[in-house]
Amino acid sequence: MALARVLIVDDNHAMVEALSIVVGSKGHDTRVAYSGEEALDLIRAEMPDVVLLDLKMPGIDGIETLGRLRAMPGGAVVPVIVVTATDEDDLEQRVAAAGANGILRKPVDVADLTNRIAELTQ
Repeated sequence: MALARVLIVDDNHAMVEALSIVVGSKGHDTRVAYSGEEALDLIRAEMPDVVLLDLKMPGIDGIETLGRLRAMPGGAVVPVIVVTATDEDDLEQRVAAAGANGILRKPVDVADLTNRIAELTQ
């Protein structure tokens, strides 16, 4: 498995810490952002291999962040996994329409998370 640069975007510091530990323990290089705006600044500086993106954040939310990422040069091909506690009926369709490569529900299953990153970085 190739080691990946994984950007974790969530306004919840405890969630960022937990995801960073899990992702880092698999040998991946992690970057963190606590808002959509901060994530987009980091992406402009260094395009990640995978983005783990929360939906509900202050400022621009995950859907808006994803839309702006997809509009960036090179941003259309970056795999994005939405990580959310949101439980809406049409959520899968909404995030797929926005350009996400998948969705994981909080609390995140560690094996599922690491498998998804591995699949997307092969």
